[in-house]
Amino acid sequence: MRILIVEDESIVALEMKMSLRRLGHEVVGMATSGRDAVYLASLHRPSLILMDIRLRGELDGIQAAELIRAEMETILIFVTGQADEAT
Repeated sequence: MRILIVEDESIVALEMKMSLRRLGHEVVGMATSGRDAVYLASLHRPSLILMDIRLRGELDGIQAAELIRAEMETILIFVTGQADEAT
């Protein structure tokens, strides 16, 4: 499976990448902001995107996901390390 990781915490992103590769998946890119996520999704056309909800920059994960879904069909799974009702 071709996977894009969108996570602004580099240690978390690297751990996800290593785990996914061990399972035989192809990580096509890693983004730390919503804008980077939109760009990399357009460039690589992943079959799955693991998207952090809270990202640095002008777009959060939900806004970035909306822009991506307007351009392509892909599976999006939201992930977050925050434990509050807003996420």
